[in-house]
Amino acid sequence: MTGQAQRIEGRLVGARDVELFWQGWTGPAEPTGVLLVVHGLGEHSGRYGTVVDALVPDGWAVYGLDLRGHGRSGGRRAHVESYDDWLTDLDAFRRLVVARHPRLPVFALGHSMGGQIALAYALDHQEDLRGLVLSAPALENSSVPRAARPFLTALATVTPRLRAKVVDINKISKDPAVVADYHADPLVHHGHPTLGLSLALLRRFGVLPERARELRLPLLLLHGTADELTDPAGSRLLERTSGSPDQTVRWYDDLWHEVFHEPERERPLADMREWLAAHR
Repeated sequence: MTGQAQRIEGRLVGARDVELFWQGWTGPAEPTGVLLVVHGLGEHSGRYGTVVDALVPDGWAVYGLDLRGHGRSGGRRAHVESYDDWLTDLDAFRRLVVARHPRLPVFALGHSMGGQIALAYALDHQEDLRGLVLSAPALENSSVPRAARPFLTALATVTPRLRAKVVDINKISKDPAVVADYHADPLVHHGHPTLGLSLALLRRFGVLPERARELRLPLLLLHGTADELTDPAGSRLLERTSGSPDQTVRWYDDLWHEVFHEPERERPLADMREWLAAHR
């Protein structure tokens, strides 16, 4: 991250008294807008340096929360007891940041699993956000056949803490350096998620795109067409069902899962900068 960004960090208490870690970056001048980052499965808020470097010089304060069971937050690794725990945690985080920057417009950026969580949160808190940015949101997963989902549901109900592989980390980016950094990152969860977490996400696949008909917030949706980790079909469904009267969708040919970490990252970063500037 650039030297222009001044970093702060702290902790807060989330649902079920789990201690959560957060961090933020601001520039030397007073910010004029706030972006809340909700990261993906297995990773943490510190992996969004390209976003910080792109937005802090534009006057944004960027804040990230390590979701429970991830990064430096407490909780069983890559597990969630209840989907509502994520939403409670995110609301506590938003309130903390708003207290630091009262009267500034607040946007949310969610990636992958975090994209699903951010969408769920935004649908319940539209009056608290100015806009929503989703990067490859987890709204469908073709690697889990529909015929197998009832079995997965039954198994996860009985053994929610059992772990199973759901993604191939080597598919996050075409950039070998990004993949190598991910494997070497001690704050990344290098094991598999629990069935309880996987089921929590799976149960929202059909629900959230349908609920998105209620969305009235400005929406920016970004997805690479070559993403093999979160099925672009989920974003295409959201594109069709979203009720947002101010919706922008950007499809990136041949980009993989983490569009902000692809060799062609400048295009999605520029699209996000432009969109945020126009909606601040």
